[in-house]
Amino acid sequence: MTKKPVVWIVVIVALALVAVFAVWGRQYYESRYVGVDYYTMVPLDYNMESEPIYSMAGKEVDRGINYNLTAYDEQGESKLVSFTGVDLDSSGSRGEKQPQPGTYLWISASNQIVLRWKVVDIIDVP
Repeated sequence: MTKKPVVWIVVIVALALVAVFAVWGRQYYESRYVGVDYYTMVPLDYNMESEPIYSMAGKEVDRGINYNLTAYDEQGESKLVSFTGVDLDSSGSRGEKQPQPGTYLWISASNQIVLRWKVVDIIDVP
């Protein structure tokens, strides 16, 4: 075999690998970081006890409330969403104000994670 066909084979394999990684990367990005809008209400009897939040190493790093809620998109499809709201410290400078029972929420969630949330009025819920 001469060198010219070998070079072309290497170029074709390299381009195929680039294409495979580009498709995989796009799918990963969309499933992780592209959100869909969901709406929910924190149930009136929701447990609002603050719990420890641990780092990957198992060390307690903060406290917060774990929310596990069923949310609905504009077509009425349900999704279980989970996120942790970090408690405010004594100066009020850390974390979010926790959604209280009876509060309506807008949630942007991907297939894997909750990207953002905010408290909304009932008139903002479709």
